[in-house]
Amino acid sequence: MRNRKNSVTKNIIRLAKVALLVATISLLTFCNSTSKNISSNYPADTLKIQKQMLFGFDLNLYDVHYDTVKSGWTWNNLFADFEIGQHAINQLVERLRDNLFGMKYIVAGKPFAVFKPKTKNKSPLLVYETDALSYVTMQFEDDTVKLNKAYRPVELVEKTISGTIAQNSNLSNELNKQFSSYNMTATISEAIEGIYGWSIDFFKLQVGDKFITVFDEQVVDGVPYKIDRIKYIWFEHAGKGLYAFYYNDSINGITGYYDEAGNEMKRPFLMAPVQYSRISSGFSASRFHPVQKRFKAHLGTDYAAPTGTPIQATADGTIEKAARSEYNGIFVKIRHNSVYETQYLHMSKIADGIRPGVRVKQGQTIGYVGQTGLATGPHVCYRFWKNGQQIDHRAETFPKSEPMKESAKPAYLEYISPLKENIDKEIVKIKKVGKPVV
Repeated sequence: MRNRKNSVTKNIIRLAKVALLVATISLLTFCNSTSKNISSNYPADTLKIQKQMLFGFDLNLYDVHYDTVKSGWTWNNLFADFEIGQHAINQLVERLRDNLFGMKYIVAGKPFAVFKPKTKNKSPLLVYETDALSYVTMQFEDDTVKLNKAYRPVELVEKTISGTIAQNSNLSNELNKQFSSYNMTATISEAIEGIYGWSIDFFKLQVGDKFITVFDEQVVDGVPYKIDRIKYIWFEHAGKGLYAFYYNDSINGITGYYDEAGNEMKRPFLMAPVQYSRISSGFSASRFHPVQKRFKAHLGTDYAAPTGTPIQATADGTIEKAARSEYNGIFVKIRHNSVYETQYLHMSKIADGIRPGVRVKQGQTIGYVGQTGLATGPHVCYRFWKNGQQIDHRAETFPKSEPMKESAKPAYLEYISPLKENIDKEIVKIKKVGKPVV
């Protein structure tokens, strides 16, 4: 009986050992397989420590202090954290003033960073941000300073924006809803008005007018910097849609904006002599004069704008008069050809070099808005002659520009085909929204 019990006990112990061995092998197998799965999900180089870089310097090697230039500071304030003598500072300032760096003085509000090394084998340095695109590094070693001007990489990112003119609004207001910077708004607004300056009167935009603009945006460190160029655009005014595509063909000497049929957007006359203004008085056979207090013909269009706003020639031509009179104030008159003449009144001053006999180009600044002569506020009175008779230029239909060469059209039409297809999809979207509530 005892031998039987001993045998059973031995079998139980044997089975326990086997079970323990199996469990151990299973555990090892599980651990090994888990380890393999982990390693297979993560590439070997993920364990490498990534450097944190700023202005090309490893932040792990420096303690960095960020600050901005304060009002009234001199170079000495900027270099206060460095052991550098006055003579060395003076030499450094002279070097910074040359054409390469162009730093004649420091500007209040500009950011800078002081890099203090954590180890003795590194030199202290200062980084001064001259603008959004460039910065100057100054590395201090004993009594010498190493200077370097560097530029941040600029990335071009294609963007598309669209909008609809609402009541009591204008192009700038609608664009401003989509940009955080007024400079960006002003740049793209000016570009759009430049493209359509011959075909759309932006002082007569209507509620429901629509636009779709595709452009390249310059981005620096992930932050939009400025508008590079409008690539193509569609603008619907008074129910008529107008396409414009930027095209550059150096072989055929073609550069500029053209419509979907290859016609150049440029026309003989701009629609207005100033930008960012409003019409304060239109062409009229009988208008109550605010100074003379009587009804009389007003044979021009008044564009109200701040004093000093540039006035541009609306077309190529030759200066006939650049003078001053009692009623007109300071004015310029241009002969464009045998048919057309234009006149610009009430200037604050005439632009440099503008005098009788001088040839001017369309868009060239010929003077600046003022209120000289018979004027109650700053504006330019724009007058227009056709065959010696004053007419309302806003009612005139001007001839179209020269079309693109037939030999160049196939390449152009092939180039714009996918662009037009893309913008047509956007047109379908914006038209689904409908007109704004008035």
